[in-house]
Amino acid sequence: MVHESLERAAELAVSRYGASPLRVYALVHEVRAALERGESVDLYELFQRDQVLTLPQVNDLRFALDRTQIDLRGDPPKNGSPPAGPAPPPGEESLADLRMLGDYHLLRQLGEGGMGAVFLGYHEQENRQVAVKVLASDSARHQPTLDRFYREAKSGAHLNHPNIVRNLGFGQDQATGLHYLVLEYVDGQSAQQLLEHFGRLTVGDAVHIVLDIARALEHAHSRSIVHRDIKPGNILVAKSGLAKLSDLGLAKRTDETSHLTHTRQGFGTPYYMPFEQAMNAKRADARSDIYALGATLYHLVTGEVPFPGMNALEIMDRKQAGDFVPARTHNAAVPAELDRIIHKMLARDPQDRYQTASELIVDLERADLAADVPSFIDPLDAYSDPLVRERLTTPNQVTQLDLRDGVAAEYWFVLYRDRHGNLCKAKMAGTLLRRRLRSGRLAQDTKVARTPKGPFVAAGAVAELRDGEAEPAAKATKGRPVKATADPMLRWWWMLALTLLVSVLTLLLLIFFNFSARQ
Repeated sequence: MVHESLERAAELAVSRYGASPLRVYALVHEVRAALERGESVDLYELFQRDQVLTLPQVNDLRFALDRTQIDLRGDPPKNGSPPAGPAPPPGEESLADLRMLGDYHLLRQLGEGGMGAVFLGYHEQENRQVAVKVLASDSARHQPTLDRFYREAKSGAHLNHPNIVRNLGFGQDQATGLHYLVLEYVDGQSAQQLLEHFGRLTVGDAVHIVLDIARALEHAHSRSIVHRDIKPGNILVAKSGLAKLSDLGLAKRTDETSHLTHTRQGFGTPYYMPFEQAMNAKRADARSDIYALGATLYHLVTGEVPFPGMNALEIMDRKQAGDFVPARTHNAAVPAELDRIIHKMLARDPQDRYQTASELIVDLERADLAADVPSFIDPLDAYSDPLVRERLTTPNQVTQLDLRDGVAAEYWFVLYRDRHGNLCKAKMAGTLLRRRLRSGRLAQDTKVARTPKGPFVAAGAVAELRDGEAEPAAKATKGRPVKATADPMLRWWWMLALTLLVSVLTLLLLIFFNFSARQ
């Protein structure tokens, strides 16, 4: 029981106050060794002695430890569990009793966590349902927690993507003083709930979800936002099958500095975050999110986390070594190509991972493993979503009519690197592609394909695209026939014959004049 209490204190010190995991767990080992020798050592005093935590943080931690249980998965307790902690002070309304907040009617509670609760809300004038995330009063008194809450609101305001839960607004209710965040309501389940229900997902379903989240990360990273808490609990799957990334509470902007990195904001969830993020949250970048998404993909297809452990220290020890059981060992249905992708996502060294979400998307699309619609989704619900319907009805083989030229224009899909070195994919008309290859704007080894999923080959190896090849379709002039071009060899023979004829005539004339002169 004593060791369990130590682990809980260590977890809170890291997750709530952003203390260095290495320093915290070094002190835990020191206390354990002292207890084995029969000595009495107070971990909280060591935190203060080594300046791991401040005195107010130590006092707050002592109080929090008495009423908080740490869940390594980072998931909120299920509805119906008894509320933790003492009753709210007089004059403060319990979150469960809320019926109105700002302009939103609170219909029912969707979930509850240590920081507050999430409600299904309804805006009468706009006639729409939303999710209202409410920060509990005692959490709002903790300034780093309040800062994190509003940082989530500001980060969400920079993002607008179908695979990211939209941020619709935030504020403080005048009547209750509660801080709240208004989010898009996603009618569906989290990936964590799907795991709890099915144990593990089929390969097609898992890749479908992860591919959607990779697209979300591509958008967020392009706007200098790193999520830092990718996990099944933060992935929502709508009834249409569209997966959406939620909870930007730990997100940071890579183009600015913030003191929040030193606080609770700097930590993620041990099972999914990479080793470098655990050691120093300021080092987290786009590749850290890719690692966490890889751990999530592993969990979805196997039902197991890649680096299990009873506490964060044990988990991080395994991540430092970097070895994990291949996904195919847990699930024989996992193909070798997907196992290779997972290994690259979970590489110990960030340099060995996918460097961008775009690169990951290309590999996942090439593998062609994602289900068009997850098996647990009703197809009618899928087609009700305009975005999903567009994806399902757009053919892979693209041959469209160019109305400006009046001829059929063929299109190619091109892989290239932008000025930042990121791997990108674009659809390009054949005429434009040939022009750029001839001008050198695109190299001959540029990868091209007829379909979005490939196979991609070097442009120089495609006969239709080589220099000197005729254009696929000549543009017809308005009512005028196109002049035929003469064969160059035939023209040369005509010129030679004409030269010989002129030479013979000249010779005959010379003979004639010489003969006339003799007469």
